[in-house]
Amino acid sequence: MKKWISSVLIIIGIILIGAQFLPDILIKNRAKKSIEIVDEITVEQIEENNKKDGVYDYSSIEEVDPGNVITETYQFEDENVIGQLIIEDLGIDLPILKGVTDANMLAGAATMMPDIKMGEGNYPLASHYRKDPNLLFGNLLNAEEGMTVRITDKVNVYEYEIYETAIVPETALYMIEEGQAEERGKPIISLMTCYYTSKNGKRFFALGELVDSYPYRMKNTEERVGIE
Repeated sequence: MKKWISSVLIIIGIILIGAQFLPDILIKNRAKKSIEIVDEITVEQIEENNKKDGVYDYSSIEEVDPGNVITETYQFEDENVIGQLIIEDLGIDLPILKGVTDANMLAGAATMMPDIKMGEGNYPLASHYRKDPNLLFGNLLNAEEGMTVRITDKVNVYEYEIYETAIVPETALYMIEEGQAEERGKPIISLMTCYYTSKNGKRFFALGELVDSYPYRMKNTEERVGIE
């Protein structure tokens, strides 16, 4: 009997340990598929996706756990892909997805406001923080002034330079509004993630101003797509 109980406890322990790593494994697999979609998607598909109404359900965003990761990663829709985000200094390479949903934020960078345009006004994007710096916005907290942020819709590439990072209360909605760009006097990008956890009421922002834009082009090499 004691041996049986001991075996059960060992199995339960293994399951509990494995459950801690399950979300990151699923997110990593989803991210890989998402990048493949970005590689294959056409300009025409992106334009069609952009015409659709995004879902902006902030109340649906939850702390990452095995339950919601399993559910939401399978609810990801290719029709939400509208571009790509790359921050080479941080190793961030994610699809840009239209709308704020848990499924979008577990697969890439989600647009936080409707009717925003790349290279114009304030372009706010959000994704989940993970301890693994290779996942989602796990490495965003290491953003520094002067780093380059690039986004593309496969027509043009928009290049921003980070000019500020900030830790603000979760109620600081002004950070994603047009007024931030007007105050800066230039189009900006606002990248947001939780400050280590969503439970402390703090959010981290990396803010960049537009410094260049140029036509997108594919490369005939094994390198990533036409964002240099």
